[in-house]
Amino acid sequence: MIQEGLAVLLIAAAFDILLGEPPARIHPVVWIGRLISFLRSRARPTRLQGIALAFTVLLCTVLTGHFLVRLASPVPLLPLLISAFLLKSTFAIRCLLQTSADIGRMIDQDIDAAKSMLPALVGRETSSLSRSQAVSAVIESLSENYVDSILSPIFYYLLFEPLGLGLEAALAFKAISTMDSMLGYKTRELRDLGFAGARLDDLANFIPARLSILLMALARPKSAGSSLQAALKYHSATPSPNSGWPMAACAGALGIRLEKPGYYVLLDGGKVPQTSDVPRALGFMQGTIALTLAASFLILTFAARALA
Repeated sequence: MIQEGLAVLLIAAAFDILLGEPPARIHPVVWIGRLISFLRSRARPTRLQGIALAFTVLLCTVLTGHFLVRLASPVPLLPLLISAFLLKSTFAIRCLLQTSADIGRMIDQDIDAAKSMLPALVGRETSSLSRSQAVSAVIESLSENYVDSILSPIFYYLLFEPLGLGLEAALAFKAISTMDSMLGYKTRELRDLGFAGARLDDLANFIPARLSILLMALARPKSAGSSLQAALKYHSATPSPNSGWPMAACAGALGIRLEKPGYYVLLDGGKVPQTSDVPRALGFMQGTIALTLAASFLILTFAARALA
C-alpha cells in the first residue's frame, strides 16, 4: 500500500513539474469551486449554514475522489493514474513558481502591467503599490503559498497514507483551502458563512506553517540562523496565525524587508526589496520545494520498508 502511495506521489509530482495545471474543464479544484459557488448561492449567511456548507463540500470531495479510484480498480494501472491526477490537483508547484517569475520580470519591464497581474497571487489592492512593494507582494505570496499550495497537501498525504487514506486527506485539505479562498472574508455576507471554512484552514495549516521554517532553514543552511530568528520574531505580525511563519522565514533568509502597506512589516531592519530579489526568492523556494519532495519520497520509502 505504501509503495503504491510512493508511486502516486512520484507521478503526481512529475505531472505537476512537467505539465503544470490540467485544463479547467477537468481540474478537480475547479469543480470543488463550482460546488462551493452552488452551495453559497443557496445558503443563508449564518454560521450554521456555513458549517453545513463546509461539511457538504468536504464529504462530496473526499467521497468523489475515493469512489473514482475504486471504480477504476478493474482496469490495470488506471487507479494509480487517477490517484496521481487527483493528488496533483491538490498542489501547484509549477504554477506558483512560473506565475511568480512572470510577475517578477514584468515589474522590471512594465510596473502597471505587473500590478494588473498581481491579483493572481495576492488579494490586496495593487494599483497604489510602489515597485518595491510589488516585489514584496510577489515574495510574500511565493513563501506563503509554498505552505498552502504545496507543503500542506503533501503533509496530509504522508500523514494518512499509512492508513490508506492519503489521497482522501490531501483532497480534504484542498477542499478546505478552496473554501477559505472563496468564502474566508470578513464582509457582511461572508463573515459568518465563511467562518467554518476559514477556521478549518487555520487549523489545517497550523503544523505545516511551523514545519515550513525548518525546511527553509535546511534548504539554505548558511542563512538558517537569520531565517529562524526572523520567523520567531515576526510570525505574529500578520493577521493570519500561519502565514507569518514562512513569510518571515523567507525575509530572514534573503535579508529583505517585506511589507503589506497598512497591515504588517516583516524584518523591518532588512533592505528594501528590489526586482533582483525575485530570482533570489525563487531560487530559495525552489530549493525548499525540492527538499520537501525529497524528504517526502524518503519518508514513504522508509515507511514501505518498515511495514514490508
